[in-house]
Amino acid sequence: MRKEGVKSRVLTSDKLHIENKTLFVDLKENEGGRFLQIAELSNDRRSTVVIPISGLDAFMEALKKVEESLSSES
Repeated sequence: MRKEGVKSRVLTSDKLHIENKTLFVDLKENEGGRFLQIAELSNDRRSTVVIPISGLDAFMEALKKVEESLSSES
């Protein structure tokens, strides 16, 4: 979703430290609309996933299914 020269602005942001990873969860906006950006920094390597806001409900449902699966294992 990031294009050269396209500026995005951060609407809200959170930072998580989990084991040896740092995760950045940002709600951003640019001229194309709003999107969720999740970036992982691990061993000086950065990986990013961008989810358009139109797919956020489906993404959250997938996370809920994973959470339910983990809960049922206990």
